[in-house]
Amino acid sequence: MADLFKLQDQVVARLANTLGYHLIKAEAEKGARSKNPDAIDLAMRGWALVFQGYQQSMKDRHDSYYAARALFEQALKVDPNEAEALAGDASTYYAEYIFGWGNSETDYDAKILGQADRAIALDRNLAHAYLVKSTYLWMSHRPKEALGVAEAGLAVNPNVAGLYVARAGAEFGLGRFEQAKSDVQQAMRLSPRDPRILLWQLVLGDAELATGHTKAAIDQYQKGFDGGDRSYWVYANLAAAYALEGRMEEAKSALAQARRVNPSLTVNWFRTHAYDQPTKWEGLRKAGLPEE
Repeated sequence: MADLFKLQDQVVARLANTLGYHLIKAEAEKGARSKNPDAIDLAMRGWALVFQGYQQSMKDRHDSYYAARALFEQALKVDPNEAEALAGDASTYYAEYIFGWGNSETDYDAKILGQADRAIALDRNLAHAYLVKSTYLWMSHRPKEALGVAEAGLAVNPNVAGLYVARAGAEFGLGRFEQAKSDVQQAMRLSPRDPRILLWQLVLGDAELATGHTKAAIDQYQKGFDGGDRSYWVYANLAAAYALEGRMEEAKSALAQARRVNPSLTVNWFRTHAYDQPTKWEGLRKAGLPEE
């Protein structure tokens, strides 16, 4: 009976996660048809573009996120206190930060943390706000803060799959690799059809790589690639893992693809735009990625 109740909770959580994305898409389509969209209509249209971006090529993702930002900012002109729009706008700046689309003059702490904090103050149950705040903190080398935010979000709603990945990233930064793997796997159980699942496989691969399970890391990175991920992240991850396995021809080929997608890549670029992963940096150096 105990297992039955546990299974019931898991089924409900999966349904909630899956329906959430469909409802956002439905609300976005309804808002697009409205002659006078309100702030929440505009915010839902923005979120639909964000989720769409996870499954697009890098160029299309770039275009989707900037189109989403325009909608979020339009929503904030209608209602400066629309929490969904604040969290959404923060998420587009987070994407800009990790993909290197922005410039050094942008104050990302203000654009991401500032807007996420405002959104949480307005709606303490808003999972998107905790998620973007925690994820940005661990990607910008503040794992202890990221962990606290992820756990605060999970205390509000323990069924938000993305927050387990955010917590996994924080745990990775604190050297808790096995716990990080467990949290990513929990996210996948909670939301197996999540549009972000390809990204989660990369995080799981990173945890495998950090614990010396190079072949398991390659398997996870390859799953992301097979699922359609053609970002420089997946190519660079494969390059590092292949180099650590001594598969140098494959490593150099994958690295060439990564640099074709993003010519700015260097080891120091990754250090700036990603959480600290010494094992991966070692692999990238072996594959031939320059330091500067």
